[in-house]
Amino acid sequence: MKIRLIVNLLLIVTIISLGLIAWLKPGQQSSTSRITALEINAIERIKIIRETAKTIELERFKNQWLIKKPIKAPALSGKIERLIKISQITPPVTYPLENKDLEPFGLKTPKVQLSFNNETLNIGSTDSVHSRRYVSNNSQLFLLDDTFLQHLTAPVDAYIDTRLLADGTQITGLQTPQITLQRRADNTWQNPQAPSDELSSDAVQMLLDEWRFARAINVSSVVNQATSKPVVIHVSKGQPLHFRLIEQQNDIILISSEAQLAYTFSQAKYKKMTTLPKLDKPDA
Repeated sequence: MKIRLIVNLLLIVTIISLGLIAWLKPGQQSSTSRITALEINAIERIKIIRETAKTIELERFKNQWLIKKPIKAPALSGKIERLIKISQITPPVTYPLENKDLEPFGLKTPKVQLSFNNETLNIGSTDSVHSRRYVSNNSQLFLLDDTFLQHLTAPVDAYIDTRLLADGTQITGLQTPQITLQRRADNTWQNPQAPSDELSSDAVQMLLDEWRFARAINVSSVVNQATSKPVVIHVSKGQPLHFRLIEQQNDIILISSEAQLAYTFSQAKYKKMTTLPKLDKPDA
């Protein structure tokens, strides 16, 4: 009985899908236009209203994308690139929306509403024949390959830039529980805890590069309240950057006091960030 019920349900779904195709077919139009009229460089704002998650708002500021809501944080460039590519899709066919009931396409209550500037796309359900997703704007219905919904429904943490420091940050001092470095006026380096030690500038720069180019395994907007130790990065422009260090069995978490973001690194990576490399001395 169960097998017969499953077969009957599959037949019903197929009949409904074929009915939708038959309904749409007379209005089918070939398309050479993208689903939005916007050029990539013209997109300044992106808004993602999700059915089952918080709304995300992103904005471009001086060529850097920022998350504005539900948290404030720098945005991951790769994630933004994938979102913007959606605006440039050329659908294989389009259908006019004139007097069509949106319920069969999952567009009466869309799973996602995606806006680029002031152009909004409604993301609906998929058709069971080709597994393509129904998408609409104000006047047209599109059937698109279903390759982007996972980006639109991802948690907000997936949109946060994993870089610990912004590009171009010049470090002038570092204080961690493991090591302290301070740049002198003549651009040589010292350890204030052992000022008589001679530090190799090359070794110091290699260690600081570990901080400048560090990318976290993941970044979370949830702040861990566990016992922590201070870490301070002094920079050439602006105020020092303050972090709280939490040591776990396999990971190290650096929590930004300014941004309230938690950056997770492996123990091995953090060791590189706090250990001066040993350089071979030149032959005498």
